[in-house]
Amino acid sequence: MELANQDLRIALSYQDAARKRITELERVVQRATRPEDIWTEEAQLLGNEPWHCDLAPDVAIELWEKVQELCDSCDGLEMRWLELESEREAVRQNAARVHAEAMRKGTKAPATAAKAFEADAQLEGCSLALSETVTDLRRARAAYEALLKDRAFLNKYRTAVIAEFNTQRKRAAEAFSVAAGAINETRRRFGVLHSLTMGGLLDIPEEAEGYLSLAGKGWGQADLSSAVDVISRQMSETDPFVSGEFLTAPMDEINATAIETAERIEAELKQYRQNHYSPDGVVSTRLI
Repeated sequence: MELANQDLRIALSYQDAARKRITELERVVQRATRPEDIWTEEAQLLGNEPWHCDLAPDVAIELWEKVQELCDSCDGLEMRWLELESEREAVRQNAARVHAEAMRKGTKAPATAAKAFEADAQLEGCSLALSETVTDLRRARAAYEALLKDRAFLNKYRTAVIAEFNTQRKRAAEAFSVAAGAINETRRRFGVLHSLTMGGLLDIPEEAEGYLSLAGKGWGQADLSSAVDVISRQMSETDPFVSGEFLTAPMDEINATAIETAERIEAELKQYRQNHYSPDGVVSTRLI
């Protein structure tokens, strides 16, 4: 009886040790945080929506490239984590298989703990690397956003945009002058062609002719004429605020006249409301 109790105590001690070992292994494995808990949707948004264009100083381009590099690294580490997880599972399955085979044959089971620990350590290391890379990404995005508060950078950026805007505006005016003439001439020819084709040469029943009328359609549509008029007015705009001259002026001048410009626009809006709306906000009957 005493021998049986001793064997039971030994068995229980082995069982307790095994439980402690399992708990320790679980604690180690739990440190290997899953990538979706690190490389979150919020973190992935850090690599979206750059605010600079191709005219920005090189520093903006370089900082954004750094942000993109870190995002790519995070994607790569996420994929590597999943590969390591699969490899770790394969190690565990293999250990279970060889231990089961040893028990069946009554032989000593081979040591597999080292491989299991190595697989766990690799997975944990990948999690730590991903976490550090996401932290670096946050710093890189913060450095990129800080440029928006750098006056020297903004002034240099603005100077480049002003030069390109003036060049494009001049080019647009020249191109529109040619295009507007061509569009209006095409509209006129379209009308004449429509009258000749549908008026004197068409040999179909009269009741079918109505369905083929192009009056107010195609090149004759009013929206096309309105679009040309809108662009024409913009090209000949003399108001500095609307034409773009206000935005291209030196910042000293803008700061000196900004309040005056805002007050003028405010007065124009009030006058517009008085002319078009009644005191209760309903459209004035003068427009009906």
